[in-house]
Amino acid sequence: MHSDPIAFARRYDSPADREAAALIAALFAYGNVKAMGAFLKVLLDELGPEPAARLAQGIPKGFTPPAYRFQTANDVRRFLEAVGAVLRQFGSLEEAFSAAPGSPWDRIEALATILRTETAPLSRGLRQLLPLPLGGSACKRWWMFLRWVVRPDDGVDLGLWHCLSPSELLIPIDTHLARIAYALGLTRRRTPDRRFAEEVTASLASFCPDDPTRYDFGLARLGILGACPRRQVEELCRACSLRPHCRLGQKKG
Repeated sequence: MHSDPIAFARRYDSPADREAAALIAALFAYGNVKAMGAFLKVLLDELGPEPAARLAQGIPKGFTPPAYRFQTANDVRRFLEAVGAVLRQFGSLEEAFSAAPGSPWDRIEALATILRTETAPLSRGLRQLLPLPLGGSACKRWWMFLRWVVRPDDGVDLGLWHCLSPSELLIPIDTHLARIAYALGLTRRRTPDRRFAEEVTASLASFCPDDPTRYDFGLARLGILGACPRRQVEELCRACSLRPHCRLGQKKG
């Protein structure tokens, strides 16, 4: 897990701290892996050994978080204050998510809207940090957070929430998984939008309808760890057990 931000949530023992750290790690999970990891380490270290309680108590005036890419230090602080407000109002992020009716998409919309309202007026950085499903976005970081907290604890995911079943999850689509999913014929679409994620999830559900996102971590690692780079490398393709099913690997076959 050294290359995955879920490692930061696993630093903690209590479910409340894991839940809070998971949301923070998931929503900031974009950009260069090394830079992201360095940012999350500093931020979570500053929140201390019990981040959920620290957030719920309110961020002290002297607390100055680091900035990260599109988010200024003030954006990060306002986001943390918004998470704290949600924890004080609902008791947990799961309770806040469960309070909204409708589909998982509707609930993502509701939780994101609450956090946006708490951070208003929204800056460019906060808009990027808290995307809404409206408009067709795949909302990769939201679905990654849900995968972490909903799927059972298997040594990677956390198994914290009970308001959704794994069968209701959608595959989180990043650039690596989008490329590999297309190569394996899990979708015919090329644009990694909401419909792309739904098609890939439906294809994976044909293998495991109760838990289609179980394949996410393994498939994404192929790209993240360099086993399936953007450019074809014959030596890697030849050694790959997925080559018979890969439309890209077969080009040199």
